[in-house]
Amino acid sequence: MALYRYDALDNIGKAVTGTVESGTPAEARAALRKGGLLTTRVEPAITLIAMSGANRGDTFSTPTIYRLSSKRFDDLVGFSRHLSLLLKSGVPLSQSLVIISEQLDSSQFKHVVADVAVRVKEGASLDQALATHPGYFPEMYVCIAKAGAASGNLAQLLNQLSQYYVRQKRLRDKVISALMYPALMSCIGAVVLTFLLAFVVPKITGVLLEQNRVLPWPTEVLLAVSNFIQGFWWVLLAATAFGVWLLSALLRTQGGRRFCDAMVLKIPIIGELLKKQAIARWADTMSNLISSGIPVAQALAVVRGALGNAVLAREVEKMEMAIIDGGDLSDALRDSANFPRSVGFIVGVGEESGDLPRVLKEIAESFNEEVEVISSRLADLLNPVLIVVLGTIIGFIVAAILLPITDFSQIQ
Repeated sequence: MALYRYDALDNIGKAVTGTVESGTPAEARAALRKGGLLTTRVEPAITLIAMSGANRGDTFSTPTIYRLSSKRFDDLVGFSRHLSLLLKSGVPLSQSLVIISEQLDSSQFKHVVADVAVRVKEGASLDQALATHPGYFPEMYVCIAKAGAASGNLAQLLNQLSQYYVRQKRLRDKVISALMYPALMSCIGAVVLTFLLAFVVPKITGVLLEQNRVLPWPTEVLLAVSNFIQGFWWVLLAATAFGVWLLSALLRTQGGRRFCDAMVLKIPIIGELLKKQAIARWADTMSNLISSGIPVAQALAVVRGALGNAVLAREVEKMEMAIIDGGDLSDALRDSANFPRSVGFIVGVGEESGDLPRVLKEIAESFNEEVEVISSRLADLLNPVLIVVLGTIIGFIVAAILLPITDFSQIQ
């Protein structure tokens, strides 16, 4: 006896997914037919489970969508569009790949596509050839290429993939731009303040100390901080290096990554922004996978590694297990602690109507709009806060220097 996963339709046409134990796929279909289910797909469940297990490491690693540079995003979009157009024009796959490789400007990607063309010409399938270059072709891309080749709809799915990666790049860039400016300003401010306290302030205050007079308390505080930085700069440097090492070590473990990601999600505004971005990516990716003919459970196994957050990835893993056990995606979403319940209800409507990919696409668009709003709000909030904080610190330094100078001039 073996365990088989099936997709079927019940008596009222509702999509049903689950597992059944049987000797052969034919016997599994017969047993399901007796139960009033019209099967559309029956396959060994071990295939799905093995794939899910292979992805578990990806759950806690940086997803490919973050590792892809803007240039690689553009290469992937251009490759998908050009291959789609050539296939629609009737050009054979291997010849299409050769044509594209000859026209590419990027030498690295040119080599990758040429290697894919050679493998396809030697008899490998497109998805097998693409899977040998995971740094350029994410797992979702490989899965959809495999589904497109099996359904004979590869050209259309490649065009959808190009549009998907355009949306994902735009979404990623919005979040990065919202966080980059405050982070850059904070780093520049820290460097400037360290330089002032370590080199400029001691030279100015040295003159004041020669007067042997009582200094105002702001000047005393400034001198204490400046002396500490001068005398123990190596302690600060070592502590910073240790903190970076400790954080890196934590992120390499499942528990540490989950703890850090949970803390990030609790940061006001930033946590909300990252969560909505992940949900938008989840919905958009699921829509593309399901519309390509990939079963819901397998789509969840693929999308886990693309979320960029171990806490949310764990939630998706629970959904995957619930689907394998015969549950509905909408019920699993409503039971999730991090996905909004409204998403579960909307997905339920898509399951009932049989138009789940369209509903997921609308969810992605809605969350994309919310990400734009939160990104703008974050920029509007953090920029003046940083200006006030840095201005206050610099103002304190200036006051601490000028106060004793003013007192000495009055006494003289």
